Amino acid sequence: MVQAKELKPGNYIRINKEILKVIRKEVVACGTHSHSKTKLFVQGLMSKGEKNFNFAHGDNLEVVEIMKKEGQVISKMPDKVQIMDVISFETIDADADRELLESLNEGDSVTFISFEGNTRVMEKR
Repeated sequence: MVQAKELKPGNYIRINKEILKVIRKEVVACGTHSHSKTKLFVQGLMSKGEKNFNFAHGDNLEVVEIMKKEGQVISKMPDKVQIMDVISFETIDADADRELLESLNEGDSVTFISFEGNTRVMEKR
């Protein structure tokens, strides 16, 4: 857990079971005589668009560790794709959005993320 005031752009947090990337952070004053708050502008890991949340500076938020890597498609299955990490040469089964999965071919370079035991292809390079 990390306090809201300690978060930086690029951190990933979990709010209401959704993983969000911090895009930017501002300090805002709410009212004339009240305390300032931390306003976080975030984007969903699996969704588009931007949301914002206000927190007290001392509010604790769950930080999620996400590894972003480069890979190469080895084979394609109906609902998954098998990729190879180009650094460690490890072979991994990964999920992908339906549209992305249809556009992938063997040998394509991709960017993928690993978090909490899951691997997901984010984009074709």
